[in-house]
Amino acid sequence: MRKNFTFLLLLCGFGLQAQDLSGFWVGTVMQNGRPNVYSYQLDLQQDGNTLTGKAVSVTEDGSAKSEFTVTGIWQGGRLILQELSQVTTPKSSGWCLKYATLLLGTTGEGIWTLKGDWIADNCSPGTMRLVKESEATQLDAGDDVFVPEGIWTGHLSQTDRAYEFYYELNLQPEGKGFARIMSEENGGSAKHSLEWKLNDARDSLIVQEMKILEKTDPNWRWCIKSLRFGLDQNENRFGFNGTWAGRIEATETQRAGACAPGQVYVEKPILNNDEKSKIRNLQTQTGLGEHARKLKLQRTIQVNATDLTISVWDNGTEDGDIVTVFFNGRRLANQQRISKNKLTYKVKLNGTDNFLMVQADDLGTIKPNTVAVSIHDGETEQTLVISSDLEENGAVLIRKIEY
Repeated sequence: MRKNFTFLLLLCGFGLQAQDLSGFWVGTVMQNGRPNVYSYQLDLQQDGNTLTGKAVSVTEDGSAKSEFTVTGIWQGGRLILQELSQVTTPKSSGWCLKYATLLLGTTGEGIWTLKGDWIADNCSPGTMRLVKESEATQLDAGDDVFVPEGIWTGHLSQTDRAYEFYYELNLQPEGKGFARIMSEENGGSAKHSLEWKLNDARDSLIVQEMKILEKTDPNWRWCIKSLRFGLDQNENRFGFNGTWAGRIEATETQRAGACAPGQVYVEKPILNNDEKSKIRNLQTQTGLGEHARKLKLQRTIQVNATDLTISVWDNGTEDGDIVTVFFNGRRLANQQRISKNKLTYKVKLNGTDNFLMVQADDLGTIKPNTVAVSIHDGETEQTLVISSDLEENGAVLIRKIEY
């Protein structure tokens, strides 16, 4: 098989102009006839149409992993990838040296994907699905270095509403970016373009939404907001806390009017390499093959006790949302319809880092899936808004305060 790959590499030297595939890719590998799902991490460097790098494959339970050297070629919208050798020791005879043909594509959010089949000598074939980690993702963030660019997630309140909105900022270089808002009631969700500016002291942020780029309900009129934040940092996350005011968008038949103002909070978690690895491994536990989902860490909270009470409910309009809830990979609820009646679970923390994850199984009539979650440690109850859809699971990182 490796001889065939070398021959292809020579043939493709005169291929199409190379797409830059350099960077870090994460996803899953499956093998036909076996239920196991392996997490897969690929680190590539590209020179023309030729790629080199390394890959790491991890078993579903995290008990074993192996690292490989890889080489590849880019040809006509496809990556032809070969694992050359296993470099970790001791070497296990159970690992396959895979030869994969992966088609390059994008998700609905414009994130690059690689999908396709693989074969290997003396192994059953299988499939591979990878997503490129962009510079704006949580998993590429520094451990404890404040960088305003990237994804910030949280919630937004409004004085005339009894519920909160899920709110997300994607701050891009040169003061540009996007905002997403998701409603617990009518309206669904919307995406705004924005401009942002950080003050010279780097502790105050101003965000101005410019216009609405897309919305799930074409008849709903959203507020176009001005937001002012102060930096709120602790050892677990960087946060921005502030207020907002705005005006309802104008239409051909309706004039703009003032919105009721409100409060807003967004955060970016501080993650070390072990925590990033845990998140990547958790992504392999929900969905298989084409249905594998990305995990977005939306909140990081601290609690005072090991024993917790977790509740999940719909604090807006009941629209038929169905979710599966995981705690540290264990199912708390399986395809459960969400209503105003709280689903309550008792859990015990396991170590320092614990993950609560919400998977959307049915988005209901108001898309995407947005639920309220409360976490009670016996002293304090913290209430959050978590959003998920059919491509991405929402998650909360729970840490116990150590005195």
